[in-house]
Amino acid sequence: MGRLNAPDGSYGVLYAAAAREGAFAETFLRSPGRTLLAGDFIARKAYVRLRIMRELRLVQLHGNGLARIGATAEVTHGGLPYDAPQAWSAAIHAHPGQFDGIAYRARHDDGQIAYALFDRASNAVQVAARTANLQTSWFFGLLDHYGVGLAP
Repeated sequence: MGRLNAPDGSYGVLYAAAAREGAFAETFLRSPGRTLLAGDFIARKAYVRLRIMRELRLVQLHGNGLARIGATAEVTHGGLPYDAPQAWSAAIHAHPGQFDGIAYRARHDDGQIAYALFDRASNAVQVAARTANLQTSWFFGLLDHYGVGLAP
């Protein structure tokens, strides 16, 4: 039931980010004010770096792209229920331009760009690397960057 999922489940959506910071923020900062992450929660996550095999056709749902399509940042930054963002997703998915997905500002760090990629883009995306154990220096650096610690 993600923000930009198909309201009727008719297509899948892969959520990704342009940078590790965006992926971290959208995964681990979903509860504003939470300053400690449980080890078992972290253990259930992995970092996956993607390789893009062709140019993706994305609707820019941030910056001047908002005005171009008559939207506001509220579409991707509003809270529950997700009726409005899912309706936008469905309209963009159904558009004759056959867009591969949506680029938007990450809700939990609006300095980062995130992506909602429709399943029609599955042939354009490959897993380049997967890190299951997040006990890495870059992960601890992101904890520090966002002022988050590990729960005892």
